[in-house]
Amino acid sequence: MEETTLLIVAIFIILVSIWLSFSKSTVKGLPGPWTNGLPIIGSLPILSNKPFVKLTELSKKYGPVYRLRLGSIDVVIITDFETMKEAFAKDAFMGRPPYLPFELNRETIETGAFNEMPWKEQRRFSLHMLRDLGFGKTKMEEHIKEEILELLERISGEEGKPIEHAFLLTPSMSNNIASLVFGKRMKHDDPERQRLDYLIREIGRLVGFVSWQVFFPWLRVVMSTFNIGNKGQLFKVITEVKEYCKKQIQEHEETLDPNNIRDFVDSYLIEMKKRSDDPNTTFKNWMLLVCAAYPEVQKKIHSEIDEVIGQNRFPTRNDHLNMPFTEAAIAELMRWKTSIPLNIMRYTLENTELKGYFIPRNTNVLSVSWAVDHDTRLWGEDVHEYKPERFLSKDGSKVVKPDYAIPFSIGKRSCPGKPLAETEVFLYLVAILQKFEVHPPPGKQIDLEEEIGISLQPKKQKICFKRRQ
Repeated sequence: MEETTLLIVAIFIILVSIWLSFSKSTVKGLPGPWTNGLPIIGSLPILSNKPFVKLTELSKKYGPVYRLRLGSIDVVIITDFETMKEAFAKDAFMGRPPYLPFELNRETIETGAFNEMPWKEQRRFSLHMLRDLGFGKTKMEEHIKEEILELLERISGEEGKPIEHAFLLTPSMSNNIASLVFGKRMKHDDPERQRLDYLIREIGRLVGFVSWQVFFPWLRVVMSTFNIGNKGQLFKVITEVKEYCKKQIQEHEETLDPNNIRDFVDSYLIEMKKRSDDPNTTFKNWMLLVCAAYPEVQKKIHSEIDEVIGQNRFPTRNDHLNMPFTEAAIAELMRWKTSIPLNIMRYTLENTELKGYFIPRNTNVLSVSWAVDHDTRLWGEDVHEYKPERFLSKDGSKVVKPDYAIPFSIGKRSCPGKPLAETEVFLYLVAILQKFEVHPPPGKQIDLEEEIGISLQPKKQKICFKRRQ
C-alpha cells in the first residue's frame, strides 16, 4: 500500500512538472510552426533524420530567427550568417545549457566550456600556451611531418590494395594530439593507443544516443534511476578515458619542471586541467574521398604540387601561399561537408535583443552552420555541388575566402584549433598526393553521402593508392 502511494505521488509530481514546462513559453514574439503547441514533444516530430536541413527549410518560412519547441524546452534557431555574427559577438550568448546529456563537473571533465564565464580565462590561457608550444608554427609542423612520414610508409606497404581511409588516418591524427597534449607519440599498433582511439569514437557515438535528453530535462531523473538508455555505458567509457588522462597527469606531476615546459599538460598542471580533442580527421578523410571521386580535382592538385614543391622536398605550411587551387579545394570541402552542421547549443546569460526580438536570460540558442554553408544567397544556386572555384579569383591566381566561410564557427567561442586544423589538412593532403594517386577500388564508386551524427562523417569505405611515376 505504501509503495503504491509513493508511486502515485511520483507520477503526480512528474505530470505536474510536465504541465508546468508546457504551460509557459520562455520566448515571446518570435515566429515558429504550429507544432510548437504540441504537448510533451513540441516540434520534435517534424525534424527529419537530417535536422539541419529541416531547420534550414523552416527558416525560409519563418525567417532567419525563429522559435522551436523541442520536447519541453524553447530554442531560438539562427540560420543566417549576419544574425550569427551579431549574436556571437555578444557576451550574452556565450553560455552553455545546464541540462546536458550527462553531468560535467570537476570530477568528470574540468573545463570552462560548460560554465558561464570561466571559459574566457581558460581559452586565453590555452591559446597562450599553444603558441608557446609551437602551435601552428614550424615546431608543430615537425610533429606532423614525423607522423606523415610514417603514414606514407604504411601506405606504401598497402599500395594497390583497397584499404579503409579511416584505418590510415585515425591513428596518425591521434598521435598529433598526443604529441601536443602529452608530449609523446605511440606506435600505430600500440594497444594503448588503439584502445584510446576506440574510446574516443565511443564517446562520440554514445553522446549522440543520449543527447535527446537535452529536450526532456524532466526525464533525466527517471533515466538515471532506472538506468535506461546508454547513459551508464557513456559514463563507463568516459571514466576509462579519465583514468588514462589521470595516469598521464600523474606521470607529468612526478617529473614536472616549471623551467622546462614540455607540453600542454605541463602548462595546465601549473594553472589548470583542460580537455582536448581533435575533430580534424573528418576533413582529411573527406578530402581523400573527394580526390578519389573527382580525378580532375586530384590532377590539378598534383600539378600544383609538382610546380611548387616537386617530388623530393617535404611540403611546408608556407607552400599554401603558392598553391591557390589546393587551398580552394580544401576550403570548398569544409563548406560542402559542414563538419558540425548544428553548433553546440548556446545559453543566454542575460536579457538581450537579436534582430529586434527580445531574448530573455536562460534561453537556449541553436545556430545552424549547415544553413550558412548552403545559403544560395551567399554561394549561388549550386550549393550542393563541390566546386573549388568558389574560393578562387576569376583568373584562378588567388584564394578568396569570404567572411561567411566559417568552418570553425564564429565569434568569441570559435574553435581555437583552427591553425592546427588548417596546417594538418594541408600537409597531410599534399604529402600524400605528392607520392600517390588515390582511386576507388576496381569496379567501385566513391560514396559521398554522409553519415549523420554530431558531425557529418564519411561512410566507411575503401580506397586504393598508386605510387606516382
